[in-house]
Amino acid sequence: MWKLMFLLALSTATLGGQTFRAAALAGLNLSQLDGDDLLGFHQPGLNAGLRVVAVLNEHWRVGPEILFSQQGAKRNTNSVTQSSFDAFRFQTVELPVMVYYHDWRLTAGAGVSYQRLLSYRVVNTLGEDVTDDVHLRDDALVLHLGATLDLSPRLGLNFRWSRHLTNQQAGAGPRFVSRSLTFRAVYTIGRATDLPQ
Repeated sequence: MWKLMFLLALSTATLGGQTFRAAALAGLNLSQLDGDDLLGFHQPGLNAGLRVVAVLNEHWRVGPEILFSQQGAKRNTNSVTQSSFDAFRFQTVELPVMVYYHDWRLTAGAGVSYQRLLSYRVVNTLGEDVTDDVHLRDDALVLHLGATLDLSPRLGLNFRWSRHLTNQQAGAGPRFVSRSLTFRAVYTIGRATDLPQ
């Protein structure tokens, strides 16, 4: 994974700053899992990686990302739900392909990603590890919508909402669909973004 991220950054420098731009991404996921009866976005996790975009014209951009993303669900201390689970914790790699519209200091983005589940852990209400009893799919498709506010020519703040398009439950049982709220810093590598006064 790190080799691919390095190649993405290197290609930006090689192909020239006029057409391609790279950025480092780092921040936090707050996620939940529909179907587990645990309500609210109480499971924090890391979201970090690299982005490369092709600048098509003044407003439109397109490009891939490669991300390490931690997701899942967690019981709130004030929860009154009757779920038999206490927590889900997922370690994933994501490959989003995004389309962006840029105007002034704002960039809106939408896209889909392929997500690969690296590992996961499931804990029941007794604090027991029941991972072997819950079977999840290794692959998923994810929808992303978000926006970035440029604070400076190199630094921006990004918000993203994500939702799985596929059921994560591989075995019999309820349909599991992850949702995440992501807050990240975006640092442009190479040629900086031109911002209005």
